Parts: sequence; C-alpha cells; structure tokens
Amino acid sequence: MNFEELERKIEAATKKAFIEIYDQHQDEGIYGFALYSDGGAMTVCPSANTQDFLEDLDDEEKEDLAFYKFEPAEWKYEMVGADEAFNDISKELRTELGENWFEDEATFVF
Repeated sequence: MNFEELERKIEAATKKAFIEIYDQHQDEGIYGFALYSDGGAMTVCPSANTQDFLEDLDDEEKEDLAFYKFEPAEWKYEMVGADEAFNDISKELRTELGENWFEDEATFVF
C-alpha cells in the first residue's frame, strides 16, 4: 500500500467532509470534527458534533454527557461528509488488509 497516496486521499476527503458539514450545519453550533477508525483499521470515517445536539439530549443521555460530547462515533453527524471518498478509502483498506488481516499483527507495522 502506498501510504503517501493514502494520506493524500484522507486529507482531501477530510477537507471535503468538513466543508460539506460546515456549509449544511453551521447554524447548529459545530464544536468538534474528528476522523476515527474501527478497531481493525479497516475504515476511516469523519464525524462532527454540534451544541444543538447536546442540548437536545434526553435526561438519561445527559447523565452520560461526556460520552456524547467526546465520542465521535456517537456524534450527530457520524459518517457524514465526502461519503464517496471515505467509502473508497475504506474499501481500499479492507482490500489491502485482506480477509485474514487479524492473523498477522505485522500487517499494521509499516
């Protein structure tokens, strides 16, 4: 895998996702934008959260406010933005790692 090319693709997709989310939801009080991956490093996903989302949590969810405030997988706009680009990146990662990625810890060392 060409990691420099992967880095370029992720950077371009990240910029596109951020612009899309900002253009569509700037009036909701965006306070955070993140990239995250699953435990197997087979996906890359953008995520953004807003003050409006936090204010609309129900009482039970507000008991776990830190979770909803700081966990990108639970944010309002999780896996939103530059969808096609991030889908292509994740597909490339899954293809590169292959079906037996978990059997070879060295797969993650480069």
